[in-house]
Amino acid sequence: MSGYFARPNLAVTRWRITAVAVVLVLVGCASIRVRPVPGPSLSTSLSPNRLSERRLSPRTLQTIRQFDLDELYPRQLGDLANRLHDRAVVDPQPDLLFALAEIYHLRAVQAENNMQSAEALCFSYISAGYAYHYLFDRYRVPIESQGIQQAIGITLEARRAAPFDPRFRLACDLYNLGLAKCLQAASLQGRFDPRGYLCLPGSTGDSESRLAVRHTGFAFRPEEFGPVQLCSAYEVSGLPNQHRTYGLGVPLIGSRHPEAPRPTHSYYPAHANFPITAFFHFEGGLTALRDRRAGWLELVNPLSKQQLQVAGLTVPLETDLTTPLAYFLANAELDSAGYIGFLSPDSLRGRAGLHTLEPYQPGKIPVILIHGLLGSPLTWAPLFNDLQADPLLRRRFQFWVYFYPTGSPYLATAAALRRELNGMCQALDPQGRDRALSSMVLIGHSMGGLVSRLLTVSGGDDFWHLVTPESLAAQRLDPQAREQLQQMFYFERLPQVRRAIFLGTPHRGSKVSPSVLGRIGARLAGLPRAMSSLFSDIVEENPRLALELRRVSPPSSIDLLDPNAPALQLLSHRPRPEQVTYHSVIGVSPRNVLLIERLLGGGYRQPSDGVVPYASAHLEEAESELVVDADHYNVHKHPLAILEVRRILLEHARQFDAEGEVIPAETRQAEPADQTRGN
Repeated sequence: MSGYFARPNLAVTRWRITAVAVVLVLVGCASIRVRPVPGPSLSTSLSPNRLSERRLSPRTLQTIRQFDLDELYPRQLGDLANRLHDRAVVDPQPDLLFALAEIYHLRAVQAENNMQSAEALCFSYISAGYAYHYLFDRYRVPIESQGIQQAIGITLEARRAAPFDPRFRLACDLYNLGLAKCLQAASLQGRFDPRGYLCLPGSTGDSESRLAVRHTGFAFRPEEFGPVQLCSAYEVSGLPNQHRTYGLGVPLIGSRHPEAPRPTHSYYPAHANFPITAFFHFEGGLTALRDRRAGWLELVNPLSKQQLQVAGLTVPLETDLTTPLAYFLANAELDSAGYIGFLSPDSLRGRAGLHTLEPYQPGKIPVILIHGLLGSPLTWAPLFNDLQADPLLRRRFQFWVYFYPTGSPYLATAAALRRELNGMCQALDPQGRDRALSSMVLIGHSMGGLVSRLLTVSGGDDFWHLVTPESLAAQRLDPQAREQLQQMFYFERLPQVRRAIFLGTPHRGSKVSPSVLGRIGARLAGLPRAMSSLFSDIVEENPRLALELRRVSPPSSIDLLDPNAPALQLLSHRPRPEQVTYHSVIGVSPRNVLLIERLLGGGYRQPSDGVVPYASAHLEEAESELVVDADHYNVHKHPLAILEVRRILLEHARQFDAEGEVIPAETRQAEPADQTRGN
């Protein structure tokens, strides 16, 4: 897959790859995969009263006998369907509608088996349509009927009984399955364009029915929608939780059209996948259904809308938020990106930086996820998967990831992120009207927590004086180099950040740096060419610093994780600003001896996650602290850690509300829901 997050084509020496492979084994790196599975069928229904793919149910056979049509089954399904349809048009009894839905499902299966793709498409559509009428016609009072009071009484009685009839639940399955097979077949035949139409072969000769497609709740224009796939066509591995809701509709994996203009900013990836739920409104009556002219298809964003109003009822939508996420991550080739970025940061070729999987939405508070050493955005998949599934969090927050080469000193990484966040605010909200952008939450794992903390404090002269007692102004530097050093050492607290959550963060250092394994890692770490050039320029242009600086290379991130590193000690003693709230989640493994601890040189007696001792991760000034049973590489994936992050975010939202008037996100939209915002 091309585009952002794609794996760079890198040539590195064999011994470096071998060393990284050893690290991969030690940290137990897990991948996210999606595997194609057979298409949807009733055999996968959750209903305990499953329908058969080969024969009609006893209740439908009883309906056929009651109308004296049993001689037409099973050899004359077409004639049987026509006879029952004619009766249903005159008297749309629920028994008839359910029987027709099941008969057309059976006809679709037979057509599919006989390679009659066009017929299978139409029969699936009609089956879903009869199921739709079975589910909703009873909720419409037939005003034209004689004896309106009696009709209302019958309708109310049917409404009360419907949820307790097994056929009602099976009709939901028939609707979902029929629509899924219809969309799948239409996509394969080139009859379905998510940008605007669904075409069905006509019921007479060469005619064709062109049905409308509409979009609800998306930050995309209709012309930006690309090919879709059924979520049910894939099985996910690598994510512990599969977030689905059950109802009516077909969950889809959406994509942007390859010919759509690229997003106007680089934060949203042009090739991202996103969730969709398809719901077909079979309006127009039974005659239009048989003529394949009934209704229109609604594509709904399940991240913003989870139910629809149909026939005066609130209908829950069937949704799947996990499979589209897993599909995107599985094809983004992120498994080794963090390690390659550590070894050769310039190979990222501009892919580093801030990214989001949803276009910017004014009024939602940004949550910035910052990975740790050797990490990539993939490490946040379990946490993001669980948090985005929470409707309260979806309504209030937008999640971003920061991808950076982890071999660079974290002072440089923090400076780069500071620039990115300021640039993001300027690009997305140049007038400064979105108060949510000034209430950011940073979530950092391991070294990412140190980067987060650097954004919450000011540097003053202290960090530069760790390099030299001479002032920066006294150094001979070109303007660009001077600006880089200024941002790296003389930084100010980022005022937009109001809260930071540290997960397994080594505030007072880690066992990694002074260990043999850490020394090997420090030698492997690559620095960006720009930083190496900056170091060379300082040495060349400043003779008084040359003798001291030539003794050492620019420090890597691992060097700066040493408990005795002056920069780390200085940061650990920086007081928390009054405007920022800190929280800690710390892993402590109950196992006495961890493999990684052995390689890092012992320290078994003190509580630790195997890499970061509890004493290093603990912060007295944190408002809350949670200790979880997890090693360093899983502390941010632990279910209790994720629940704690959820609690903190909800607390942050309440505080945000208390500080100013809250305007619901849906009322802030200046454009219609299907218009692009910020991309």
